[in-house]
Amino acid sequence: MTESIISRTCAKCGVAKSVSEFNKFTARKDGLHRACKSCMSASYASWRQANFKKLKDASADRKANERNRYAANPTKQKAARLAYYSANREKCIVAMALYRAENIDRLKAYDIKRAADNPEGRRIHGENRRARKREAEGKLSKGLAAKLFKLQNGKCPCCKQPLGNSFHLDHIQPLALGGSNTDGNIQLLRQQCNQQKGAKHPIAFMRDRGFLL
Repeated sequence: MTESIISRTCAKCGVAKSVSEFNKFTARKDGLHRACKSCMSASYASWRQANFKKLKDASADRKANERNRYAANPTKQKAARLAYYSANREKCIVAMALYRAENIDRLKAYDIKRAADNPEGRRIHGENRRARKREAEGKLSKGLAAKLFKLQNGKCPCCKQPLGNSFHLDHIQPLALGGSNTDGNIQLLRQQCNQQKGAKHPIAFMRDRGFLL
């Protein structure tokens, strides 16, 4: 007889079922669990519900231990995450998309707060993202805006007026004209000056403003 027509009785529900309805268990002589798959699933679900807090606390402790283990070695932590992502790329993409869909309002609120708390980081991130879209070389470093603000004495090089808090990071040689997204190709301009400059060549723009270059 084939395995599909051989049956046995479940020790929990007492129903005779095909052996394909039982999980394998090599510790028993017949190599099968005493209870069928359906009964074992129901039993496990009931156990999880009864021990939910215990399982949640254990999971939190495990995650905390992992964070502590990698805290002293961020390079190792980053390498471990990259290795896991490489091995489970499709799974990670689906999980991240599902998480974003289920937490869209909370993530939006977090992004708004992070941008308000770190305006310079938001500016740097925005310029790097724009450069990637244009496939421009280079990546702006953290702290660049603060460094340039000090070097420029807090003034706009175009109009000599104070930069204020709404200054823009301007690519001296625009990305549209082949400029790079590197620290050396960045200056801080007042919002109005940067909007007027747009994608113009820096020399042409300054000549339009009356500078003899």
